[in-house]
Amino acid sequence: MRRVLGAMIIFRRIVSKFPKIRNNIGYNMEVVPATSGNSWCEIANIFPPGCVVAGFQERMMQKLSPIWPRLSLLILGLWLALVTPSMGADAPTWAVPKQISTLLGDYCTNCHTGQNAKGNVRLTGLEKLPLKERLDLLNQVQEQLFFKMMPPTSSDQLTTAEVTTLTSWVEKELEAHHASRLADKKRYPDGGNYVDHNLLFSGKITEKPFTPTRRWLVSPQIFEERMLDLFQLEGRERDNMKRSGFYGITNPFILPDGAGVKYYDRSVLDGGHLLVLLGNAEWIATKQLQSALMKAGMTDKLPSDPKDKWYPKTTTAEFETIVLAKQPATEVQIKTAINKQFQLVLGRLPAAEEMAKYLKLTSNAINIAGNVEGLRQMLKAVVLESDFYYRQEFGTGKLDQFGRSTLTPLEAAYAISYALGDRGPDAKLLQAANEGKLTTKADYQREVARLLDDPNYMRGQVDKSLNGGVTSITVTHPRMVRFFREFFGYPMAIKVFKDTKRSGGVYANADRGSTQTPGRLIDEADQVVAWILEKDTNVFQELLTNDQYFVYHNLDNEKGARLIENWRQLYEILKDTDWKKNPEEVTKKYDAEIRKYFDPKGLPPKSARRHDHGMTRVMTHFENTFGKGRTPFTVLPWQHGNQFWYSPLYNLSGTPGRNGTYTKNDQLNYQPVQPFAVPNRKGILTHPAWLVAFSSNFHNNPVQRGRWIREKLLAGYVPDVPITVDAQVPDDPHKTFRERLEFVTAKQECMKCHQHMNPLGLPLEQFDDYGRFRTMEDLEHPDNLLKVGQGNNADTYKTKLVSSKGELTGTGDPSLDGPVADSFDLIDRLAKSDRVRQSIIRHAFRFFMGRNEMLSDSQTLIDADKAYLASGGSFRAVVISLLTSDSFIYRKTIQE
Repeated sequence: MRRVLGAMIIFRRIVSKFPKIRNNIGYNMEVVPATSGNSWCEIANIFPPGCVVAGFQERMMQKLSPIWPRLSLLILGLWLALVTPSMGADAPTWAVPKQISTLLGDYCTNCHTGQNAKGNVRLTGLEKLPLKERLDLLNQVQEQLFFKMMPPTSSDQLTTAEVTTLTSWVEKELEAHHASRLADKKRYPDGGNYVDHNLLFSGKITEKPFTPTRRWLVSPQIFEERMLDLFQLEGRERDNMKRSGFYGITNPFILPDGAGVKYYDRSVLDGGHLLVLLGNAEWIATKQLQSALMKAGMTDKLPSDPKDKWYPKTTTAEFETIVLAKQPATEVQIKTAINKQFQLVLGRLPAAEEMAKYLKLTSNAINIAGNVEGLRQMLKAVVLESDFYYRQEFGTGKLDQFGRSTLTPLEAAYAISYALGDRGPDAKLLQAANEGKLTTKADYQREVARLLDDPNYMRGQVDKSLNGGVTSITVTHPRMVRFFREFFGYPMAIKVFKDTKRSGGVYANADRGSTQTPGRLIDEADQVVAWILEKDTNVFQELLTNDQYFVYHNLDNEKGARLIENWRQLYEILKDTDWKKNPEEVTKKYDAEIRKYFDPKGLPPKSARRHDHGMTRVMTHFENTFGKGRTPFTVLPWQHGNQFWYSPLYNLSGTPGRNGTYTKNDQLNYQPVQPFAVPNRKGILTHPAWLVAFSSNFHNNPVQRGRWIREKLLAGYVPDVPITVDAQVPDDPHKTFRERLEFVTAKQECMKCHQHMNPLGLPLEQFDDYGRFRTMEDLEHPDNLLKVGQGNNADTYKTKLVSSKGELTGTGDPSLDGPVADSFDLIDRLAKSDRVRQSIIRHAFRFFMGRNEMLSDSQTLIDADKAYLASGGSFRAVVISLLTSDSFIYRKTIQE
């Protein structure tokens, strides 16, 4: 199968270049009867969007056989041209221009020549190098020039004009062979900051904004919503299926890990999706017919997996009519069924050409295999239409003077809906599109504002993947929260494995069926983001500086406060009774009060089982919480399944009642009304979820933390670690992790990159790799072991004072740049920076546009920044500005 797919990919590349061959073999394959039971669509990306291919092998061989001798020789020749390095033809005709040779001689070749060339990079004899080696070398030169890493600061520097000359020449040489790694990277999320920030916000760019015409894959979340729409699920059933998912469906789309915007318009369907799509289509078609098959007694055609229990309670009438018919389906019945499936799957009716093709396909299939199988083939084929997996935005109509056209009203409806959520357009948005009321900027603004005000249509969980021991919060607009969780990257905490004992037994790693402590920390960070978004004032500053957190917030404020007050009332009633010696008597006497304030079912006379409520157990817990002036957590310690011991990660006291003990004086005083102020915290960058996410298994990761600040908050960039570098911090029992890191990165070749990261990440050494605030660092080395911890207690080591000093650079504001005392000082300055605010807006642009910004998007970004400032820091205002901008409304065809 792998060889077949490989050959098909090569074949596609060939025929795409030669129209005569493409036309001869029928590159645009028409729909033909599916005699083998399989429909093929866009296999290995060979076929253009919208094709449906059946009986693929037979059809292909029929088309190829007349010209195979000539075609095979052509393929062989092109294959050899692709895999054989160009040497003889290239070397004699290529030479370095004299001006470039002079620049290289003046600034570069002193260090990069001969056997001792630095970095093993030699810039002499370029004319003699094979093409591949020369292009690799020029790629290195391009990156060094772009990142301003060469020449080194100790050497003579090129003038601005010389840099431009050298850069332009290198870029031209690489682009001539489509070989620039930097140019390719600029199109993907990691290259978003490569567009000059100061120029973007300077107001000097006059080019009108637009988005290139595009066709991009749906996200995993959109795919799930499209599945729910296909089966017409609403209300409680839709909510339940959103949580559990369909048993027989595999989501073919996966977003990357890591911090930053994940959903871009760069991906396409490929051979790796093929089997998943075919399996999904088979399952979908069977489920669509299952109820009718049961009614017809065709049990042999039902799913055989006993775990696959869900099916629609009814089969769509247009399909059921054909399943139950005694005679072959009529043309009218087939057309009606095709129309219905197109509406369910693609949200539209088929075009005349599509109807003709599908009518032929379905009729032939019914004649060969009968009503049920013929209908099933049609249902599957429509599900395999690429429009089900892609979003398209091409625009239409007359081009304006800048070569742009607006989105069609229907394209606009989907673009707006998918920008704000995962569902397709609601009825009002579709009505506006159909009535021609979605063409102007005012139309866009009206619909965007309406959907943002709608508390129900987009409502859903932020991240159902957390639902293992944790229930992810439900909000009105999950994508709004999702932007900030992607931007900050704290969901990566679930990927980091920690030593539970080092935490003092309070940290439980995610395992099968439960996301445990990291899942709860992520959810609590989500709650902070959602709370700040709900207030929608100074959102960016609040996210960076707010000290109000959610911890163990399992009930809303009203319910939590009422529950605690009821428990307190019961304690006051029972505390002076003889509950210790005569619990059964007290339970019976005060049954009415117990049912009113504690449990409507009352209490059992004895604790017959481990987790039963009993008078002695309940009152012992209340005596050790209320009785000592503390408020208990709203879940009793023997009921929460050992999930809520991690409060010390916030430097809060431990949850009382572990293993039935209440001996410690520093027990948690729970806050039922949240959020509440947590000492020594300032925003998301000091939240345990973020600190764990940007740590390793056993240490902090100040380099990773510093890089995040440089790239996400300061719109900067740092080159990737060269593959020749072994990024390891050496052990030393006498030094802190910071001291060891600074020692190993002090070399000049290391500091070229680390100077942009270390000073920003090291102030966060105030927190350990579990997210706990500290002033002393444990020197965790066998030579420093003082005491072996027993049970859940961590080992005790010698300690050393933590240094949290650093330096802020790159804000462009002299009053903010400079040495910083600690993480709080660093965060306060970042929160005041214009560049930080603008950098967050740049990432919001990428999130809602699905692409990186270009210089032509300058006015869009400036307007969004102005909207944020004018609205008092409203993120809603930023979103409305972006979704009513020319960058969002206009499309333009460009040549990549």
